Amino acid sequence: MKFDFFSFIPHAHKWHNIIVSRKGAVAPTGRAHYSTHIQAQCQRCGERIHKVYYRDISDKQARRWLG
Repeated sequence: MKFDFFSFIPHAHKWHNIIVSRKGAVAPTGRAHYSTHIQAQCQRCGERIHKVYYRDISDKQARRWLG
C-alpha cells in the first residue's frame, strides 16, 4: 500500500487537460444564457474542476480565470 503524503499538503494546482466549451445554461436567477463551461484536471493531485461562467468569454480569459 503506497501513501502519497504530498496530496495532503496544500499546493497551487497546475491545470492540464483543459476543455473550454460554450453551451446554453440556465442561471440561478432562471434566465437562459449563452455560457462558457471549463473542465480541467490538476497534474499533481488529480483533482478535477468544473466551472460555469454565465456569459461568453474568450478561451484565453477562461484559462486565466481557472486560478
